[in-house]
Amino acid sequence: MFMCSVEKKLERKNKLPSFYKRYVDDTLALVRDHSDATDLLTTLNEAHPSIQFTIEAATNNRLPFIGMEIIKIDHRLETRVYRKKTYKGLLLHFQSNVDSTYKRSLPRSMLDRAKRLSSTPEFLSQEYKNLKGIFLKLKYPEKLIDSAINRVHHPPDLIHTPSDSPIWIIMPYKDQKSADVVRKQLRYLGRKIDHELQPIFTSKKIVDDLRETELKPPIVNQQSVVFEFKCDLCGTNYIGYTRRHLHQRVEEHKHSVIGKHLKDEHNVRPSSLRENFTILKKCRSKLECLIFEMLYIRKKRPKLNTQADSIR
Repeated sequence: MFMCSVEKKLERKNKLPSFYKRYVDDTLALVRDHSDATDLLTTLNEAHPSIQFTIEAATNNRLPFIGMEIIKIDHRLETRVYRKKTYKGLLLHFQSNVDSTYKRSLPRSMLDRAKRLSSTPEFLSQEYKNLKGIFLKLKYPEKLIDSAINRVHHPPDLIHTPSDSPIWIIMPYKDQKSADVVRKQLRYLGRKIDHELQPIFTSKKIVDDLRETELKPPIVNQQSVVFEFKCDLCGTNYIGYTRRHLHQRVEEHKHSVIGKHLKDEHNVRPSSLRENFTILKKCRSKLECLIFEMLYIRKKRPKLNTQADSIR
């Protein structure tokens, strides 16, 4: 919107060339000579203090512009796909852990892009060869690449029927077998509700596994947990739960059956019991705490617990 308002002011003052096209921050303009190009650059940069354009003129009758190379041949302009010299061909590898739909779609989309940007059959044929070489290096089956080329070069007749836009459902990608099952189930559900459902699978990036995870709070600062106390002198244990911070319950147990055990059996009055407590289960509700406390009591049979379970 900002650049549009600036360009409208310049156009009203007749300061823009007859051919001036902009896409986001890339602009293509046709001027008579280098002097006019310099004047246009100055005009644009003086239009507002926040604007700072640079200029790139054609070299040997060739000018790159947003992934496309414009070539002047005699008195006509031709276009072809443009790649920088630093281009490494880094696209989706066929052995990547992503849904096969994306692997089939990528060659077709790249080939379709080549068809749109290539103005001559010779340029298009050359780009088909380039893309085939790139995808072969990425371990794509040659049969899949040739099929994509044939599909783009000779597209099938499509019968367009009016329909509602599909509902897109985003979900994590696990493996191809799971993705196929999910896609089948969504088709079945879509027929039930009379609406097309399409999955969008997202893959976890390796960098997510390498990123440092946030440090969890110390055990004594945890809440809603089932815990176990174990006497380091005799191994006697106790299982309980708390919805509050664990350190609060630890302090209270100095005067409970745990404190009584230490005093009567070992003649000890501990100043701290934190090292004797471990978390058995992190819970989401009081009911969950009660259920898991009961299960752990039945499993471990702690000597200091006076009840068979905690359902009371």
